[in-house]
Amino acid sequence: MKSSLRAYLLSILVASMVMTGCAQGSKVTESDMRDRMETELGGVEKVTVMSTDGQEVALDLPVFLKELPTQGQDLQLSTEPLKQEDVRFTLVLYRKQLAPLVVTVGEKASQFGESTYRGNGAIYFYQWVHKQTGKGLLAQKFDNALLSADDLSKTIVLAGTELDQIRNVLNTAVPETEKNPKQYPLFPTYKIRVGSTQKPLEVTVLTPTLISVPFGREKHLFHVDGQLFSRMTTWLPPSETEEQSLERLFKTTRIRLTATGEMVGENRELDVTQTTVEQGIAHQTVRLLQKGTLLEKPPEVAGKEQFQLQFLVNGTERSVVFYPRYFKLDQSWYAHSELSQNVWKLFENLRK
Repeated sequence: MKSSLRAYLLSILVASMVMTGCAQGSKVTESDMRDRMETELGGVEKVTVMSTDGQEVALDLPVFLKELPTQGQDLQLSTEPLKQEDVRFTLVLYRKQLAPLVVTVGEKASQFGESTYRGNGAIYFYQWVHKQTGKGLLAQKFDNALLSADDLSKTIVLAGTELDQIRNVLNTAVPETEKNPKQYPLFPTYKIRVGSTQKPLEVTVLTPTLISVPFGREKHLFHVDGQLFSRMTTWLPPSETEEQSLERLFKTTRIRLTATGEMVGENRELDVTQTTVEQGIAHQTVRLLQKGTLLEKPPEVAGKEQFQLQFLVNGTERSVVFYPRYFKLDQSWYAHSELSQNVWKLFENLRK
């Protein structure tokens, strides 16, 4: 069955009406849909979206009801139920003196009760609710905030004018249309946590102008004023580390991967000065190395060499040699578990 999004939403509200139309091989007329929508949705008091991990955010009700009839077309009643692993979030419409309407939403399908709907209209609906959810996340009010630099294991409490500045930046954030950019957080991985201690809103600063907000299986990206990052470096300045520590590798300007051993593939070179994408990959590589466990003495049997990374830091090249369960930086040995495979994957898709 194909219908407009009006029919889609009314099938959620008055499923029997839509199913009758399908059984007769005809569409419910648009005027009937409009009349029923006005009746049914007129009783909606609140609309929220529930994440897969139990977070709930309220949507802007006037905007939701205004834009609801203008969504895309082309929906199909499907015999294939929406699988639990494909659920992205749940839309809940609270109505006056009536039970709430609950719609389970995936990227390509939505389900109400036993009825599942697919097609382009279902994709448009997911994208639309995703966008409304992002706006709702940043519109939440909060009276406290923590700022952390995860790469430095440091956290401070923000208050007063600092909180006001955070609110202003979040209120003017612009949603990013690309859902999965290849951007890892830049050092020192600034994060802002606001709201309750049980389900705080967590904002990760990916770059000076791009932030990420997780919501269950979803991730919302926003462009922000670059002054936010500048203020954070003032509130929680990146500190210098010992010359020979792993953390010094965050200052690298180039990383060269050399397939010297058992890992088969082409050599790669990462110019960290190009864009924030390359810089993020370099910083993520260092974070993976930080997961290694420093050993007091070299292992008796390190195994066969897999590959090497050469970091260029302040004009000096430092080498990391990978083995199946160990890696060696300068003269220090570290134990790891599957770290070499994860590092290798970061460089696999780099352009030659």
